[in-house]
Amino acid sequence: MKIAVIDKKDIFLKLENNAIKIDSQTIPFKLVDMLVLNHRATIKSADILKLTDNKVSILLVSHNNIHSAIISSADAKSSQTKLAQYNSLENSLYFAKYFVAKKIISHTEHLKSLGIAQNSSMPIMKINNATNINEIMGIEGSFAKEYFSHYFSFLPSNMHKSKRTKQPPLDPVNALLSFWYSMYYHIITIKLISHGFEPGLGYLHTPFRSHNALSSDILELFRAEINHIVIKIFVNKILTNSDFSKRGGVYLKYEGRRKTWKEFIALVNVLKPKLDSVISDIKKMINETNYHS
Repeated sequence: MKIAVIDKKDIFLKLENNAIKIDSQTIPFKLVDMLVLNHRATIKSADILKLTDNKVSILLVSHNNIHSAIISSADAKSSQTKLAQYNSLENSLYFAKYFVAKKIISHTEHLKSLGIAQNSSMPIMKINNATNINEIMGIEGSFAKEYFSHYFSFLPSNMHKSKRTKQPPLDPVNALLSFWYSMYYHIITIKLISHGFEPGLGYLHTPFRSHNALSSDILELFRAEINHIVIKIFVNKILTNSDFSKRGGVYLKYEGRRKTWKEFIALVNVLKPKLDSVISDIKKMINETNYHS
């Protein structure tokens, strides 16, 4: 997915000759799949329609990173895929095992690259023998707790509390993890929509209100790569404590956010082939389960 980030306040975007014009910069539509905009950027509604008509989705991000919105084409895409996806929900256990086993393998490999040996064979064996999704979630939770006990040891001690916290995050490391997880979740959502999936219908995660459960399912397969780059950002001191605010939780400031877009976009580009492959695999799995039902 090709991403353009315009994270500037009080700026006006205009479109000319099938390109986005901002200041002295020109970004042709053909180079963009998703446009990330600061919520204080201004764009005409007619130009929003033109962008979506040219297959460019828009992700609006609030100043404090807590709120976001996706604007995409309203055209229905591949209703057959949505129907097959719905029918495959009766095989949720099969899909849930796939997602968690893949997550455990990727996280084990991540720790191995850092010189830590974490046993994956036992939790994967338990997953294979699991009889319901709650059991799988319990296995995943125990594995994740052990993983993060090792993970935080590679980060500066003044930037974390040695455990994963969210809603709200309680330290700078968790704040960046949560923000990047959220950003990649939105990227997955837009990708799923473009391929005709219904992002709200998941297998491992339970659909709930505005939660795109399938996006969360797929995100599990990419957390290890995100985690690795987050280590590099803090070890290389790209972000410091001054880049975070503390109000009921710890959040990445606007100024800090802008410091990390380069690393995030580079990561998205690296992950693109894997994301394409995962979505293709899931589509095959859905078709196979429907065929054998």
